[in-house]
Formats: sequence, structure tokens, C-alpha cells
Amino acid sequence: MPRVKNVIRNYKSLEQGVSVVFQDDRDSGGPCIVSTLRLKVQQHEEEIKAKIQAQQLQEKLEAERLAKEKQLAEEQANQQRLLGEQKKREEEQELARLAEEARVRRLEEEQLALDTERQADEELLAQCPSLGVEGVREQIARMRVALKDDRAALDTALGSLYTLFEQIVRKPEEINFRRVRRDHPKFMEDIGRHVGGREILICAGFTLEKLVTTPGSDAIPCYISKEPHIESDLDGWSVWFDTLKKTLAVIEEEMLK
Repeated sequence: MPRVKNVIRNYKSLEQGVSVVFQDDRDSGGPCIVSTLRLKVQQHEEEIKAKIQAQQLQEKLEAERLAKEKQLAEEQANQQRLLGEQKKREEEQELARLAEEARVRRLEEEQLALDTERQADEELLAQCPSLGVEGVREQIARMRVALKDDRAALDTALGSLYTLFEQIVRKPEEINFRRVRRDHPKFMEDIGRHVGGREILICAGFTLEKLVTTPGSDAIPCYISKEPHIESDLDGWSVWFDTLKKTLAVIEEEMLK
């Protein structure tokens, strides 16, 4: 009996506990513990869900902000690239314009130089009304008048002319003896700077030409005595060589005066 009573007492205590836990409080009108716990769990889950949604929204907004910043940066970079390309094109156009102006200016300068040189050549040829030995005599006479007060310069000019023509007469086949650079310092110092000096060469059969010594190099203005081909033009060669010999003889005569 005591055991039965004890079981009955335990059962009633358990029944009371279950009632307290699972049944609403009739006296207070409030929910039971389980309902309260369930409510709190639900509220907690809702709070967590709200936090997750808020975090997701924040992440979405942040992602949108970053995407906009990235797009803006790309647009700015593209704009800078376009501006850079435009600036490069403008610089290239400016360089092309300057290059074209320089090219035109160079062509104008070259043309002016050619015109000046041509005019100088025409003036030089105009100073040689007579060619051959008589023309040589006239030009030496002009030189003698111009250097009447400078006998040393006259002697130097005649001596250099004698050396020049003597080398050609001695070795007419040697082409280097028959070429004289128009701006050669020694030639200009001894002969070219004097009245009649350059004209003597013209009268003796030298021509004004430009010589290209190596491919791609600038042409060198020269006085050239062209030797006719002795086999195909013997008469022409004889006249040419005879003129050189007579010129040498005239110069030798003038040196003895």
C-alpha cells in the first residue's frame, strides 16, 4: 500500500508538472511554459531571419554600390583612354603637319639652292665669251689685271694651273687628274677665288657637273674634263687633248712674263 500511495503521489506530481508545462494557466490566463518557449523560439527565429534579410539587403546594396563604382571607374578609364587616343591623334597630326612643313621648307630651300647654283653657273659661263686657247688667254689677262698689285697670288694661281694641266697632259687616262671639286679649299685658295680662275677651266673644256662618289651620298659639284673615247672618236679626242696641251703652253708662257 505505501508503494501504491507513493506511485499515486508521483503520478499526481507528474500530472501537475505536465499541466504546468503544457497547459495554459487558467488562473492567470497566460500561456504555458511550452507555449512561451515556442513563442520565444519563433520570435528568435524571426529576429534571426530579419537580421539575415537585413544583412542580405546590406550585402546587395553594397554589391550594387561596388558595381556602380566599378562601372563608373570603367567609364572614367574609357573616357581617359578616348581622351588619350584623341590627344595622340592630335599629336600625330601636329607632327605630320610639322613634318610636311619641314619637307616643303626643305624642298623650297633645295630649290632655292639649285636656282642660286644655276644662276651662278650661268653667270660663270657668261664670263667666258670665248672658248679654247683664246678664251684661256683672255681669262689670264683678266686675272693679271685683278692681281696687278699681288704678284705672289698671280704666280701661285699660274703655278697651280700649270700643275693641274701638266698632270692631265702627262696622264690623260687618269680620271682623278681631270676632276676638280668646285669647293676644294686648295683650289679655291690658289685659283678659284681670283677673277678668271674658274673661267680658265671652262675655256679649256671643263664642264660643270655633279659627281656621286658612292651610292646614297650627296653629289659633289665638280669641274670635269671629259675625255672622248679614243677608239670611237679619235678626232674628238685629238681636239680635246690638243686644247689641253695648248692651254698648258699658254700658262707656261704667262708664267715667264
